Amino acid sequence: MRKYIWIVAILISAYLITGCEKEEEELYYSALGTLYLVNDSAVFESDNGTLMLVDNYNKLGDALQDLDRVILYFTILEENYPAGFDLLIDVYDIEDVLYKPVMELTEEITDSIGNDELDVTTVWLAKDYLNLYFKYFGGSKKHYINLVRRPGEIPTDTIDLEIRHNDNDDAGSYYYSGFVTFDLTSLRNEVSNSVVLRISAREYGNITYREIFTYTY
Repeated sequence: MRKYIWIVAILISAYLITGCEKEEEELYYSALGTLYLVNDSAVFESDNGTLMLVDNYNKLGDALQDLDRVILYFTILEENYPAGFDLLIDVYDIEDVLYKPVMELTEEITDSIGNDELDVTTVWLAKDYLNLYFKYFGGSKKHYINLVRRPGEIPTDTIDLEIRHNDNDDAGSYYYSGFVTFDLTSLRNEVSNSVVLRISAREYGNITYREIFTYTY
C-alpha cells in the first residue's frame, strides 16, 4: 500500500484547491480530482468543480489513463483561459490515487476481503466519490482496502457500507497512512436522486467507526 504521509494536509482539505508561496512569489497549487484525456489533450476537474486545461499535456507521461483519480500539483498560467475552462495550468507533478468500485460482499470473496482493524482518519463525499484517508499497522506485506455492501438488491433509501481491510497476516509494527477513492455510481437508483449511506469500519482498540452521509446524484 502506498504511503501518503507527506500529503495529509491536502487530503483533509481535498475539496479545495490549495496553494503555497514560493520564491519570487510564484504560486504552486495542488488539488484532488479526476483526469480526462480527450483528443491529445488533458482536462482536470477538481473535486470542488474547477475545470482546468493542462497546457503541458505532453509531459504527463504515458502511464496515465482517462478517468484516473489523481492529486495534481501545478502552476496557473496568466494567459486568458480557453472558453469553457476555469484555469489554464502547467503540471509539475502528479500522484496517482487508488480508485475502486463498491463491492458486493459475497461468500466467495469474504476471505479475500478480510475484516482486519484500521484507523479511519477522514472520510468525505465529493460528487460521486467517497474519499478515505486511513492508517494501519504494517510491515513487509501488501494490504488491501475495500468498501463493501451487503449482497442482493441495492436499497433505495439507506445503504449500509463497510470499510474492509485485509492485512494479509502482516505482523508489522509500523504505522502507515493510505488514501483511496471509491466510486459510488453503482449505488444510484431510479426512485430518487439521493440515498443515505451508513459507513462503518472496525478500528483498533475494539472501536467501531460510524458515519452517515447523504449521497446526492
